[in-house]
Amino acid sequence: MTQPESVSPDAYPRTDDIPLDGVPIRPAATLLLLDDRPDLHVLTLRRTTRSTFVADHTLFPGGALDPDDSDDRWPDLVRGLTPGEADDALGTGPGALAFWIAAVRETIEEVGIAVGLDTAVVAHRSDLDTGRVRFSDLEVSEGLDLSGIHPVARWVTPTGGPKRYDTFFFVAAAPSEAEPVADGTEAVAVDWMRPADALDRWRAGELTMISPTISMLQCLEGFETSADALEAATAAKGAPRRRARILDESMDLVRFPGDPGYEAVGTREALGWVWLPSHGGCSGTTAP
Repeated sequence: MTQPESVSPDAYPRTDDIPLDGVPIRPAATLLLLDDRPDLHVLTLRRTTRSTFVADHTLFPGGALDPDDSDDRWPDLVRGLTPGEADDALGTGPGALAFWIAAVRETIEEVGIAVGLDTAVVAHRSDLDTGRVRFSDLEVSEGLDLSGIHPVARWVTPTGGPKRYDTFFFVAAAPSEAEPVADGTEAVAVDWMRPADALDRWRAGELTMISPTISMLQCLEGFETSADALEAATAAKGAPRRRARILDESMDLVRFPGDPGYEAVGTREALGWVWLPSHGGCSGTTAP
């Protein structure tokens, strides 16, 4: 039975409390890589037109969790974050460490950039993507350092579509001189963009995006440097989880508490929460 797509405005649901419609909800993770070129840029990719989900859309590296992301060995293979700290940070129940692992793995697979570990692992990106190699089996001499990867948002795909994901968004600094290369399968193009420029191109119809991507660009456009954004992300632990409202999934800016028109006629509560503090990009800037 389809449940109404609604939770209390103040609620931040555990995974089992998300409204259902018969389509399984898969856990997923997305990583926003930041770099100063010379001002703040974020790495974007364009999905293939053959994709069964958000085909030809601009978004960030990421994807669904694999069983290996929850392997029992990971707590001993990572540093900078314990399973308990991960659970507390996401607040959705046990097993949250897997979201960090997935964010790193998917970024390696899709754009060929390794965060928190030796870049030699990128040589295995194709085998990781096809499942011929398990991420947990790769040699990580100094461990996977998760201390620089910070959760900043959560978005759940609304009911009514063929696929649904419960996705956590993370931010991290791109490794020095990192140059992305699209895998040619899921990602057919990659680009470093100023958040404001990406939003301008979306408004002009040059890029196709949906609310989760739009919302993160709104948040990031208020920062001048990646250090500023990462400092805010680091301080975001315990910050209010702002419930998003939307008018249109792909044609309108996302609205947050304090924005003009947050509860305007026609808007609806989204299954989206953002807690990245901003310099104005995430609140008080949308048009009524």
